[in-house]
Amino acid sequence: MFVGSLDIAAGYEHRKLDGSYTPDAVVVAGDSNGVPSGPTNGGYSVDEFYVELNAPLLADMAFAKHLDLSVASRWSDYSNFGNTTNNKFGLRWQLVDDFTLRGTWAEGFRAPSIGELFGTFSRFDAQLSDPCSGNVTANCSALGVPAGFTQNNPQISIITGGDQHLKPETSTSLTLGGIYSPGWAENTGWSQKVDFELTFYKLHVDDAIQAPDAQTQLDRCVATLDPLFCTGITRAGNGSIDGFNNTLRNLGRIDTKGYDLGVNWVGPEWSWGHIGANWQITYTQDYKAVATDTGAAEPRAVGIEVTDSGIPKYRSTLSLSWGLADWSASWTMRYISDLTERCNPDLTAVGAVCSRPLPDLSGGTNHLGATTYHDVRVSWKLPVRYDMSISGGINNIFDKDPPVCVSCSLNGYDASTYDLPGRFTYVEASVKF
Repeated sequence: MFVGSLDIAAGYEHRKLDGSYTPDAVVVAGDSNGVPSGPTNGGYSVDEFYVELNAPLLADMAFAKHLDLSVASRWSDYSNFGNTTNNKFGLRWQLVDDFTLRGTWAEGFRAPSIGELFGTFSRFDAQLSDPCSGNVTANCSALGVPAGFTQNNPQISIITGGDQHLKPETSTSLTLGGIYSPGWAENTGWSQKVDFELTFYKLHVDDAIQAPDAQTQLDRCVATLDPLFCTGITRAGNGSIDGFNNTLRNLGRIDTKGYDLGVNWVGPEWSWGHIGANWQITYTQDYKAVATDTGAAEPRAVGIEVTDSGIPKYRSTLSLSWGLADWSASWTMRYISDLTERCNPDLTAVGAVCSRPLPDLSGGTNHLGATTYHDVRVSWKLPVRYDMSISGGINNIFDKDPPVCVSCSLNGYDASTYDLPGRFTYVEASVKF
């Protein structure tokens, strides 16, 4: 017996995905920017059936103002991966007017993208430290490294690209949280409404698609001579690395968990306008990636910078807003907590900028300090017939530079975590008919 309307939705979807890349002869030869790439094309299609249900279980009872159950299921048939069924279950429990609990458990399925499957091979240069440099062990000799070998150039050309043999990623996720909207903060002299929201998340991914960390792959190759790590790494007659294949693969499993905290405040209407504030914080408690074929943990972890990317322990965004009639403005502060990376041994270059080098300058760690960006935006709704507005703003208004990254291959900073250096100014117009 349900205490309200039972909502059901069902449907069918068909999707066809195709992609192609046809570079000219100059790009294929690598004469345009020194990075050759070849032509590629591919595609696949998907047929899907889905059903969604929302059932109200309880209402207007003690400690159960509302209790709703949601269920969803999706069956997918891929032309190149076969079929799969994924389900989701959710529960929303509003105990009283001010306080609501909610939780969701879900299965996930992500097929490789066109680029991941059919992406052409390309090259990038990475800063790598050859373990055989200055220390030609028996394993190094087995790899063809001559005695007395010293690495002359830490920049190693890495070949990357897609792989048509990739399998889809699968996942399970759990989220648990609550929302508190206190009645004592509604329609007062200082507030229209305040919401506090806290959510715990836990995610498990199998067959995660990514390329292994090149430095870790090289270290494990030299330490073990295992073809699993060494295949694709070739050396010239003098012992230097002259080939390094680092294409995408189903690397293994990923487990991560953390918390999201949000506070949203809407102020009352004053003669000079209304103001508001929104504060969002993400705390990543743990992240662990393990290669399923070896059981070895990958170096990517919370607070670590590796492979031109990092996972900050904290990310926070605070936005302050103001509005009056047709005008509005906002000031946003974006905070990224600090990271730590391993320094590549380089007696001259790396040792000079590595913040925590070893005494003999043979490595150490480098600290990437916490970074805060400030953005401003102003909008004006034009007094015209249609809903038209003009907006402009500046991101990184104080011209904050990203922290120096000595292991990154992209201009000495992590472009996946931080903004491009310099201010970004924009003007845009929008209209709704």
